[in-house]
Amino acid sequence: MSRNKKISFNNVQHGFFFLLIFGFSIAFWQIISPFIYPIFWAAVIAITFYPVYRHINTHIKHESISSALSVGLVILFVFLPLSILSYVLVDQSILLYNRVTHPDFILQANQLLDRLKDTALLPYISSIEEQIISNSSSAIQTISSTIFNSLRNITTASIRFIFQCCIMLYTLYYFFKDGTHFLKKLMHLSPLDSKYEELLYTRFTSTARATLKSTLIISGIQGTIGGILFALAGINGAILWGFLMVIIGIIPAFGPSMVLIPVGAFLLLTGGIWQGAMLIFGGFIVGTIDNLLRPPLIGKDIQMHPLLVFFSTLGGLALFGVPGFIIGPIIVALFISILSIYDFYYNKELEKN
Repeated sequence: MSRNKKISFNNVQHGFFFLLIFGFSIAFWQIISPFIYPIFWAAVIAITFYPVYRHINTHIKHESISSALSVGLVILFVFLPLSILSYVLVDQSILLYNRVTHPDFILQANQLLDRLKDTALLPYISSIEEQIISNSSSAIQTISSTIFNSLRNITTASIRFIFQCCIMLYTLYYFFKDGTHFLKKLMHLSPLDSKYEELLYTRFTSTARATLKSTLIISGIQGTIGGILFALAGINGAILWGFLMVIIGIIPAFGPSMVLIPVGAFLLLTGGIWQGAMLIFGGFIVGTIDNLLRPPLIGKDIQMHPLLVFFSTLGGLALFGVPGFIIGPIIVALFISILSIYDFYYNKELEKN
């Protein structure tokens, strides 16, 4: 009888203990959730720049100094260029928005339609002339004002933005310095086997690194080429449109060619022969960059079907905003890893079915 009571009391102890863990976990999440994005970006940047930190630390052999130098390099090569780019984009957004809202834009649109009436598009233009002017004007206004407002919100020296950046950099410093210790502690507390913990960690790091490489390098090259082509064609706000093409290049199966080719075709129809031909040709060239650079840059890091990469990126952007282009693929990659662990443990039972 006493044995049963002892077993029952042990069950109560275990249940109460895990209830405490669950309750304090919720409380801890409530405390840390306002800072989850700075922590997430600090983790992603730490993973990306950790080889740099390790290289510095092998020469200096002082973790604190190596971490501080690594954070300084991140500020110099990531935040400073982004700040300058944001300033230029805001400036071009203002100029483009003022140009579109100026009365001369409507006059130019009418002149453009007069030129289109001499082309094969006459049957379509004559019936929707007013709609073409109003819709094209409103579309460009919407794009330029949206980008302008978004960049203004990001680059405004608000207390919240500066505070979040300071938290991210402060967290980044300790991720460089003590990241391996944090990871070993988490792996020690995890009930999974070490090989599965390493699998999940490898999937997280490889997916984050591969996604960043594809975004910063491939999309950056594509958007830069697209912006240069727009500048050569004499299109206003070339840097702004180049940035827009970088954003489009984040989504797999999309790219700057979706902007370059239609604009080039439009210029061909309106008399800009060499400009239109240059943009169309450039659109095809830019479209091949993804196929050429993605395999050697990403390799087997993501280990996901392109269709899963496509939907995970779109879904991540829809749920989490800009950080979603990394969060989405990471979640899907971890989910696939969990399924592979499940398949290993229950392989015999699954084969029987």
